[in-house]
Amino acid sequence: MILCLALSGCSAYRGIPDAEAIGKLGPAGPLVPLFRGLSGLETRTRTAPVMVLLIGDSHTANDSFSGRLRTQFQARFGDAGRGVLHPGVPFNYYRPDRVSAVSNGWTLDRAGRAAGPMGIAGLRQHADGPAEMTLSSADPADQTSVLLEFLAQPGGGSVDIASATGWRTRISTNAATLGPQWVTLPKGAGGGEVTVSAVGDAPVDMLSWTAERDRPGVIVSNLGTIGATVDILLQMDPALVRQELTRLAPSAILVAFGTNEAFGNGTEAGSYRQRFDQALRMLRSAAPSAAIVVLGPPDSAKRTPKGFKGHTTCGDPHWEQPPRLALVRDIQREVAARENLFFWDWQAAMGGACSIGRWATTRPPMAAPDHVHLLRPGYQATADVLFQVLMEGYEKYKALRPQS
Repeated sequence: MILCLALSGCSAYRGIPDAEAIGKLGPAGPLVPLFRGLSGLETRTRTAPVMVLLIGDSHTANDSFSGRLRTQFQARFGDAGRGVLHPGVPFNYYRPDRVSAVSNGWTLDRAGRAAGPMGIAGLRQHADGPAEMTLSSADPADQTSVLLEFLAQPGGGSVDIASATGWRTRISTNAATLGPQWVTLPKGAGGGEVTVSAVGDAPVDMLSWTAERDRPGVIVSNLGTIGATVDILLQMDPALVRQELTRLAPSAILVAFGTNEAFGNGTEAGSYRQRFDQALRMLRSAAPSAAIVVLGPPDSAKRTPKGFKGHTTCGDPHWEQPPRLALVRDIQREVAARENLFFWDWQAAMGGACSIGRWATTRPPMAAPDHVHLLRPGYQATADVLFQVLMEGYEKYKALRPQS
């Protein structure tokens, strides 16, 4: 390294450029934007956090899978905090890792079910009168940097923002046009607890809040929506999503849909392929510098009708494969290959078709009795598989671009 510093034109790396590495990495080539960020953390040439953003259905809403990825990434590359979250309490049994939220007086508006623009969270919290929500962290350092996102709008109301350190301010969300409005708290002002209160003078909409540590490392944020299909991405406002992702600057976006589509007898191949492709193109357009990772749906099963005595796909008379599971997974794999995105087969990581039945009967069980959702041990085990796959690709990337 001393010799390197003495030579003019010496860089942090020797080896091939990223453009050539993409071709040499094979299936892992689309992950180069993520690998570049991780390498910057390891070589201490990058000070900004590396954000990994998960968007999906209930498997993503549950923080067991994303929480395990967060633990693995941060143990190796540094803990930069919790990241972006849904505002308030987005659904029952909301249990985000490392933080807690309470909410009173707000109404949940969800993409596809309410008018007005939706951002990357796929929902917003609305208040016509007085309302309050609080985000708390057990470790105050997790709220060293706090960013709040509101919807600026004509006739928008006022909001009081207060923190555990005694810092407080009032802002107005009134604006001539619709758009995102960000409020950044002074460094260290969060103190482990931030409260957002709608004053009640006019309507207020909140889109997200973000809590980070002021240090290099990895952030893994999950924005899953219960019951969602990939159509939720098509119900978001592309201009708003572009502004949000430009600000968040994710190095990788993990897209995890398919379970709800698999249970729909009406899921038609041509239409689904077109919608899935359109949704991924929207994300790529909004975040052109991010690696896009498609997580195929995990294995699942549906109950057979009462009194059923025929043959089932898995040999269990009480359970059968969802009617469109294989179709949905194959289309996702096909679209990912055509668009040069990375595809990870969640079902294969569980052991393939019909594995959900075994996972539901292990001791302790790895999957829920509904044969659709995994339990914490199952989510963590499959997150470990994904992390290992990503790290195998990363080690190949580093071998192509050795540190000087």
